[in-house]
Amino acid sequence: MPVNQPELSPPLAVPGFKVGTASCGVKSPALKGKRQDLTLILSDVDCHAAGVFTQNRFRAACVRWGEQTLVTHADKIRAIVANAGNANAGLGEMETIWAKQLIESGASAACVGADSVLSASTGVIGTPFPIERIQANMHEAADSLAADNWEAAAHAIRTTDTFAKWSSAQIEMDGTTYTLTGISKGSGMIHPNMATMLGFVATDAPISAPELQVMLKRVANRSFNCISVDGDTSTNDTLYVLSSGLGLGHAPLSDTALFEQALTELCIELAQQIVRDGEGVSKFVTIEVSGGATESDARTVGRAIAVSPLVKTAFAGSDANWGRILSAVGNSGVAIDTNRITLSADDLLMFEKGNLHPDYRDEEGMAIFGNDEFTISLDLGMGESSATIWTGDLTHEYITINAEYRT
Repeated sequence: MPVNQPELSPPLAVPGFKVGTASCGVKSPALKGKRQDLTLILSDVDCHAAGVFTQNRFRAACVRWGEQTLVTHADKIRAIVANAGNANAGLGEMETIWAKQLIESGASAACVGADSVLSASTGVIGTPFPIERIQANMHEAADSLAADNWEAAAHAIRTTDTFAKWSSAQIEMDGTTYTLTGISKGSGMIHPNMATMLGFVATDAPISAPELQVMLKRVANRSFNCISVDGDTSTNDTLYVLSSGLGLGHAPLSDTALFEQALTELCIELAQQIVRDGEGVSKFVTIEVSGGATESDARTVGRAIAVSPLVKTAFAGSDANWGRILSAVGNSGVAIDTNRITLSADDLLMFEKGNLHPDYRDEEGMAIFGNDEFTISLDLGMGESSATIWTGDLTHEYITINAEYRT
């Protein structure tokens, strides 16, 4: 069960965009008609687009296609086509052919050029891609295109997710109200390194493609790159943002700071939903690292804590084992001075300036670690930079889910 699953307000329609879904039986023909597994996002006009992708060197064809398309057509994107149930990865030359066919099928259904379509796939790695089933049912996605179909799309990109994930925001700039709506999926194989498993954000705010690309890297570093479920980075991690504002005739924003803040907050909300829905996760843990020499150092230390199996199993067992946390800090590769470190759980001071705090009592720590949400605060005492990481525990259920994933 998710940890304190948020009650989400209905996603907002984004001017200039329509969304459709289809049931293709991507993972298995037996699932045809039982669940939606194909999503088509279509803009009425050419969009400016940005993307960030997995840093896993074993990269799926859809990632390679997406990077290439953004190099040549980042200011002329019209659609995204995405499937769930099969990653189309690890399949040699055929995966490139199948990825191209997925794009061409989506382009044909959307009546746009193939060079203006981005794609994404998620699911089982190394299984032949069922392109024929997708091609045969792509028309369903086109037929269902509607401005208010974002929730259906959020469901259609799920794999082991137990709930659909979306977030919306509106901001007023230069006398105009702009909308942002994003959907994401992810539950396992989550240790993003430039993106999450799949995430798509649409907006009618006018942002140029080069500026959007630079901005998205900063946003990803403060959101999706700050979560970890199991320490594994997927072969298919992809995050796209589409801006239709320029195509709708608006001049580029004179000041993008407010938009970047809104996009960051939206992506943090999506990223946190992924952790709350992590495979087998029973606890949502915030790791706040301050006193870093650089923001990168602070983030590296936080992620080292978040991925440590010993720390995560201590979380699962409600064991306030502060020694495991400090050991993870020491294993992070970041230069530290143990005599400067201070560690707290919620408002309970555990370790201060290199020593166990004299007032700390283990039963008090155990009580905090027994909660389904708590915060670990770590001050490195090395500088002024900080970072926040969100993670969960590691339970027997995680092993069960992944041991049976293909069966």
